[in-house]
Amino acid sequence: MMKFRTEIPIPKYPFEIGLDSRMLFLGSCFSEHVSAYFIERKFKVLANPFGILFNPLSIAFALDLMTGKQQLSERYFSFFEEKWISFAHHGKFSNPDRTLFEEGVKHSVEAGSDFLQNTDFLFVTLGTSYYYFHKEKELVVANCHKVPGSEFEKRRASVTDVCNAFLPFFAWREQHRPDLKVIFTVSPVRHLGDGFHENQLSKSILHLSIEKMQETYENVFYFPSYEIFMDDLRDYRFYDKDLCHPSQQGVEYVREMVASSFFSDATRQKITEIEREIRRNGHRPLL
Repeated sequence: MMKFRTEIPIPKYPFEIGLDSRMLFLGSCFSEHVSAYFIERKFKVLANPFGILFNPLSIAFALDLMTGKQQLSERYFSFFEEKWISFAHHGKFSNPDRTLFEEGVKHSVEAGSDFLQNTDFLFVTLGTSYYYFHKEKELVVANCHKVPGSEFEKRRASVTDVCNAFLPFFAWREQHRPDLKVIFTVSPVRHLGDGFHENQLSKSILHLSIEKMQETYENVFYFPSYEIFMDDLRDYRFYDKDLCHPSQQGVEYVREMVASSFFSDATRQKITEIEREIRRNGHRPLL
């Protein structure tokens, strides 16, 4: 029989994730899709306490804030278009009230820090090697917040830049949480605004950076989200209307791969029961 697609082998890992496992998700919008799967099935999850983050330098900085390696100074704050913004956070933290704004960003650091101290698995989804550097403030921004582009310089991180950015976190982990397992993945979302060739270069840097960190540190793993879309689901029906973001069907396929990779038979059975309960609760009887 002819084959019309190259199926990615189900990844296997030297550990399993159970319903009692605690998981922290950081990274791009794709991490939101995966973390939502766990949240809906009653796992203990904290997803993107700083909001969606795309570039590895900002993700690493968020980890530094959560581990106390860095402090969030007012240098990251700015008042723009009648609201306060944080260049270390997603736009959902913006607020016209200074007090409420500061409370929100402070809570994000505290919530992330508290959860990280006792989490079992850290999932990090890297989106792009490109980032923006605020020229006046001299800092890497996680989000430009629609501030005029003239205030920023667009840069592309190298493998050395990425690995160096995660050095403080791995030093903290070695001292405080050597058993914490870190699972990296590269977002399949295509950043074509950077250019077609540039997007490929960007993703390549992320792959090489993860491989370097796997070679350097123990308990660092890789889940092939990118390869599932590029090599298995090679069809635009698995993408949304913009042809860059995964469609719901594509997301569901990746979630199935996650379940097959990380869950034991007993956990899958429990999840099946939870899913039945979710469907029952969501059922509306006919009047």
